[in-house]
Formats: sequence, C-alpha cells, structure tokens
Amino acid sequence: MPDLTVYTPPTAKRLVLSLLSAPNLDEITARQFARWGALFGIDAATLRVALGRMVRDDLVVTLRRGVYGIGPAGRSLSDKARSWVSAEARVGPWEGRWLLVHTAHLGRRNRTVLRTRERALRLEGFAELEAGLWCRPANYREPTAATRERMLALGLEAQGLVLRADRILGTNSDPRQLWPVADLERRYHQLVKAMDDSMQGIGDLEHDEAARETFLLGEAVIRQINADPLLPDEMIDAAARRAMHEMMLAYDAVGREAWSRFQVHADAA
Repeated sequence: MPDLTVYTPPTAKRLVLSLLSAPNLDEITARQFARWGALFGIDAATLRVALGRMVRDDLVVTLRRGVYGIGPAGRSLSDKARSWVSAEARVGPWEGRWLLVHTAHLGRRNRTVLRTRERALRLEGFAELEAGLWCRPANYREPTAATRERMLALGLEAQGLVLRADRILGTNSDPRQLWPVADLERRYHQLVKAMDDSMQGIGDLEHDEAARETFLLGEAVIRQINADPLLPDEMIDAAARRAMHEMMLAYDAVGREAWSRFQVHADAA
C-alpha cells in the first residue's frame, strides 16, 4: 500500500473545492460534506464555517437548502482542476520557440493581485526568466490566444503582454534550466508506483479507507498534472510524464468506484 503520510490532508476549503471539481459530483449535501470531512479529521462546525465563507466569496453557491454547487468565482479553478484529463492532448512538438509574458509594467505593490498573477502563470507552466519576464516552451498545440485566455481566466491581468519568440537573446539565464527537471521526473515515477500499489491493495480496504486513500493520492496526482509545466521531450522525460497521466486515467476509475461506495454507505448511515 502507498505511504499516505507523505500527502497533506485537505483543509476544509480544499476538500470542498476538490469534491465539487469531481466530474460526477456537481452538487453535494452538507451531510455528505460532513462525512467526507470526518475522513480527514475536519469537524462539521469547521466545514459549516468554511462553506459560509465560500458562499460569501462566490466560490460555492447554495443550490437549495443544504445542497451546494460550485460558484462563479470557483468555476475557473474547477475547470482547471478538471482539465487534467486532457492535459497531454495539449502538448505538441517543440520547434525551439518560446512563449513570453511581460508583466514588469503591471506593478508589484498589490500583493493579492501579484499572487494571483504569478499563480496563473505558474499553472500554465511559465517560469520567471528575468524580473517581470516569464517564459515557457511554445509546445502547446493550441493557438497562443487560447493560452492567454486561460491565463486571464486564472487571474492574469489583460494588460499582460503575451508574445512568441524564435530565440531569447540578451539574458544571462538559460531558459532551459528554469524548471526542476530532475525533481519532476522523480515525482512522475513515485506517483506511478504509488498508484500501482494502491490499485493492487484497494480491494482489501473498507469503504471509508478506500475513499480516503483514493482522495489523497488522486488529488496529489491531479495537482501534479495540473501544475506540471508540460515540457517537451527535448527538455524532460516526457514519456514518464505520459505514463503517469495514463496511470491516473485508470486510477480515476478506481477512485470513482471507491467514492461511490463511500457515498452509498454514508447516505445509508
């Protein structure tokens, strides 16, 4: 069985957003949230407070009494969370070109805006080459405009300048060295092994243990996929990354079955 102690249990807010980002859980009752919270030591009162705040922030909406769904402010995060399924389909061949985002003129005084901006860039695999200049390999199949629209939805200001470049000259930094390639490759192999171990032993677990394990491990893999820079084969062992993605597609089916069993037992309790 995988070592679950290496995975951080969710906060109440993260639990709510993760559950509502699952394809088959568009709405969840307060009672179901409480059952899930108990798996991770989150009491019902803490969940109620978190839900109240998230409703006020439009991250979550009340569909009807005691039933919640994703809110308008949480939609972009939910869409990003669900996008892991098609992540590899976005990657195409790399011809040595780069995507650049210039943000130096946007300012850094508003820390909230700055964090949101940088989060949007990192979620799309950009790394900061020079102060206020971010880059990534131009190896997406989609048009540059589509990448920009996704970053805008995640919080990049419309004034951020998005460019394509054949080469990057005049910098002392090597753009190929901006990403922790060795750490990423190690993570791919670790997660593949963890999923394989979990699938081999999941049948021996009780419904609550299976739900907890598949949540923790599945969320860790999805976070890895969604935060992955999706570097080209010329820069990383992309085959290992694709193997992780393919394993997660299989593990997702296992997780959905485990979650369904947990929901049935929770509803019957």
